Amino acid sequence: MAAPRVLLLGSTGFVGRAVAHRLLDTGYQLRVLVRDQLKAAAYKVRGAEVIVGDTLDPDAVARACAGIDGVVDLVAVRRNHPQAWTNVNIDAAGLVAGAAKSQNVKSMVFVSAAGSELNPRYKYLTSRWMGEDAVRKSGMPAIILRFSLIIGEDGGVLSSFEQAANFGPLIVIPGNGQTKFQPILRDDVSRCIVEAMPRADLLGKTLDLGGPEVFTYEELFDMFCKARGINKRRIHVPGPLLIPGAALMELFSPEGTIATPDEIRTIQKDNLAAGLDVVASYFSFKATSPRGWIPEHWKPRRF
Repeated sequence: MAAPRVLLLGSTGFVGRAVAHRLLDTGYQLRVLVRDQLKAAAYKVRGAEVIVGDTLDPDAVARACAGIDGVVDLVAVRRNHPQAWTNVNIDAAGLVAGAAKSQNVKSMVFVSAAGSELNPRYKYLTSRWMGEDAVRKSGMPAIILRFSLIIGEDGGVLSSFEQAANFGPLIVIPGNGQTKFQPILRDDVSRCIVEAMPRADLLGKTLDLGGPEVFTYEELFDMFCKARGINKRRIHVPGPLLIPGAALMELFSPEGTIATPDEIRTIQKDNLAAGLDVVASYFSFKATSPRGWIPEHWKPRRF
């Protein structure tokens, strides 16, 4: 029998690259929908089918879903610029789910964020909840996987830490630095997603997933600084004092801002999974502890 055909959306992003290669390694027939086919060259070399188009284009999404057995949707934006949350995190989620259902796709894995809720104080997390809701309302059989902080050898929170460490003579920590996170490695995230694909027993469920330990924001930042040998002085600044400056930077220099007002609020909200062993309770492996992983993988990169 032919291997199942999977459409991956968001394949060139921080998580998408790991998921794409794991799907190929596992033996799936992979199709990706990308705006820039050059960014998908590594997948094409490995036998993936590359379709050029945008997840906001109904025709492109319908074409991409045709003849597919399963869809993995990773598409999302953390900031409201240059693409709007409403367009990408909400409308595109519903569009993809609707197209998959109309093309008789068997199942869908929709990746969201732990802590997603309908709360106007947290705009990004609200947009993720509304995206989930659009998937549910579409009637498409779907598994929703919400992840706590995802860490990798590049990108994600590592880029945020690098920006904070390189900005000025002091490192600013928003609030008291005691917000709790349950970080999970990008490789473990990709494994959860790929293992979820054939799981009919998970359809209709929403899983809050994370790693095997809880860390505060400051503990994670300490681990980053030790790995990089950074000894700059740190100061804690209450979130409300940082927001006016962040709002100005977002308005006048959106590409260069270190943190938006919404990110400052969100970073002071605990972001946890459903338990320390939640990955092992649903999948065939235990999540890796970041405590031993970070010192080796967040070392300064040498070129």
